[in-house]
Amino acid sequence: MREIIIYMVIYLIPAGILLYMAADIFWRNTRRIEHRLLSAYIACYAILFLSEFIRQQVDISYSPIIITYVFGNAGLLILCFSMHFIFKVTPLHQKIPALLYPWIFYLPGLPVLLSIVFQTNFTNSDTFEQNGMFIYPEFNNAYLATLTMGNVFHLLIILMLISVQRKLKVDAQKRILKLLSIIASIVLFWDIIFGYFDFRGLIPPYPYIYGGMIWALALSIGMRKFDFLASYHKRFSTLYTLNPAAIMLIDRNFEVESANPAAKKLMGLQRIKATPFADYLPEKRMDDSLKRFAQAFESGTRFTDFETKIVNADGNEKYVVMDGDFIYIDQRVYLMLIIRDVHSYKEAEQTIRFLAYHDPLTKLSNRRSFYEMAATELELKENRAFLILDLDGFKGVNDTYGHQTGDDFLIHVGRLFESVVGEKGLAARVGGDEFYAFLTYVDDEDLHHQLRLMRRVFNEEPLELGEVFLPIRFSLGVSRFPVDAQDVETLIHKADQAMYSVKNAEKNDYALWEEPSKRRVRTGKD
Repeated sequence: MREIIIYMVIYLIPAGILLYMAADIFWRNTRRIEHRLLSAYIACYAILFLSEFIRQQVDISYSPIIITYVFGNAGLLILCFSMHFIFKVTPLHQKIPALLYPWIFYLPGLPVLLSIVFQTNFTNSDTFEQNGMFIYPEFNNAYLATLTMGNVFHLLIILMLISVQRKLKVDAQKRILKLLSIIASIVLFWDIIFGYFDFRGLIPPYPYIYGGMIWALALSIGMRKFDFLASYHKRFSTLYTLNPAAIMLIDRNFEVESANPAAKKLMGLQRIKATPFADYLPEKRMDDSLKRFAQAFESGTRFTDFETKIVNADGNEKYVVMDGDFIYIDQRVYLMLIIRDVHSYKEAEQTIRFLAYHDPLTKLSNRRSFYEMAATELELKENRAFLILDLDGFKGVNDTYGHQTGDDFLIHVGRLFESVVGEKGLAARVGGDEFYAFLTYVDDEDLHHQLRLMRRVFNEEPLELGEVFLPIRFSLGVSRFPVDAQDVETLIHKADQAMYSVKNAEKNDYALWEEPSKRRVRTGKD
């Protein structure tokens, strides 16, 4: 009974630890070759311990068979998997020709096939003797040659790790390679001491297999300390936390299950979890957004580029674009929202769109906008009057009071012009001190009424500069659709002619275009 307990302690417990670690590494990420290789490598060490446990329990005559087909072959596979793993986790694998990668690492495993085909032990002792409670192998040439070949490969791997580590620039990679090279060096030293020197009767046979326990212990430390071979959950957690985009998990009740730091920053809140997502939606967009999420939950399909707005803690609305997909956590389905803050881009886009159709100084429509809207108006086939207003003496304002006052003067005129035109038409600034407008009218009497009102408003509301009042003097020309012309260009041309008739006369008035044969232009004073 005492011997069984000893065998269990020195063989079964290490085998169980190694098998657990192999399974843990494998399930961390079953798709990654690094995880598979290291899992297989550690599992082979577990096989060494299990085979030794079995070998010590059965008759000595079974030792050659167990060593040949189980122990020896597992040891050769350890060498293959370790080389492949080391090259895979370093840039070294990129230097191997595609035709050789990864098969070159499994050349040391050829004796595995040979031992099965020829039923012969090529790499280990096949003579054993009982010494106390353990069965020891004979130290022969095959055993020593195999051990030496493995140690030479081991040394080369250490030298390559050190060489690669010195060339790397990323600290995280350098720390991982430093860890691997230290582990490999310790295991090599262990193999030399307990592989070449015979401690028969003092310690169990093949003591170098405990180098696997050193690997297991060091790698477990490395995985915790350096996130080496991190699991999917760990990788997701890191990406979730460090992602610059705001990420929220929403449950079926539209409550926030969790939010990453970027989401909290976007909302201006320290705590978002377990709050209704509707709290962060403007009232005008709330129904549309929640309807979109409900449809996504019902259909189970992802969506992208959903443009909406959110409300932060200060009550400010921001334009955002959301991408949504579903993840399964703790047996519950959540909608994962990736929220991109596009407020500054949206404002810039709106500004660009505004400036494409508006004058940047007065904020009135510009020439392009005016012509497009005017063409649309003419399609209605209703009475429209086209106005061109040109300021008289504007250069004197700039020269006397400066360009800033000149800009203020233009803004003031534009505001008055727009207020008089109102909803009856469109006012525009087309450049300099020249303004265009079109407006609806019933008949000539109605048109004159509107033009006299405009003249009175301009005359009664000069620009105030402290105690100084700058009067607004102007020349206004008017043409009528469909009486005077049928297209925008001609109407503008005739309104321009009428405006110049005022400039050449008494100024500070308006005039309607008339046929040249009538030899005069009717003005507001007629």
